[in-house]
Amino acid sequence: MELTLSDFGYFKVYQPKSGYHFSSEPFVLTCDLEFSHPKVFVDFGSGCGIIAVVLALKNPASFVYAVERCEDYLEVIEKNFIINGIKNAKAVKSERDVPTNSVDFFLSNPPYFITEKYRVSQRYRFEKFEVEPISSVVGIAKRVLVNKGVLRVSFHSTRILELVEALKFNSFGLKSITAVHGSPKKSASFLMVEAKLASHDFVIFKPPLFLDEFNPVAECGKAAFEK
Repeated sequence: MELTLSDFGYFKVYQPKSGYHFSSEPFVLTCDLEFSHPKVFVDFGSGCGIIAVVLALKNPASFVYAVERCEDYLEVIEKNFIINGIKNAKAVKSERDVPTNSVDFFLSNPPYFITEKYRVSQRYRFEKFEVEPISSVVGIAKRVLVNKGVLRVSFHSTRILELVEALKFNSFGLKSITAVHGSPKKSASFLMVEAKLASHDFVIFKPPLFLDEFNPVAECGKAAFEK
């Protein structure tokens, strides 16, 4: 796999030169997730490992599992851990490699387009189109999270009811929804949804986020990368 290197100043990330490149979702999902006490994170469907890299660098006392089923991408994740000097993260091929009831935060940016409603792109066939239902992702989160553990996921606004049903079925309480827009005049590109395991629904609609005003490093806490 031929790779290209993206340099954000405080960290670097390899990703495939051709095919799908990560966009804003990883940076939105990792905002406001810095802790003084150690936590355990899961980055599910890690891809090149961008979410795991950001979490590990911002929380050096914590531990991150990067779960990625594609072996080619597992090699990319390992390269990204090495180039950023990351020792507090591990790339694993299966969610079964993560112990039950051991995780504080479960993050995922799953492919949310479905072939029945969108034309399948050969270029992005595997990266952007759903390979397992969101209910399966939520079920995996339920197994690995501790009691009151937090699930944070990005998902398309047109399918929010599917996500809410999956959360309710798996005993998650919905806590917050953030609509993420390309600009103030555009419809939401996706939603960031946060839920807590074994908790009651108490939903806050947070202020919308506009990507044309969004600086990934600044918004995610530049100082956190300078530790």
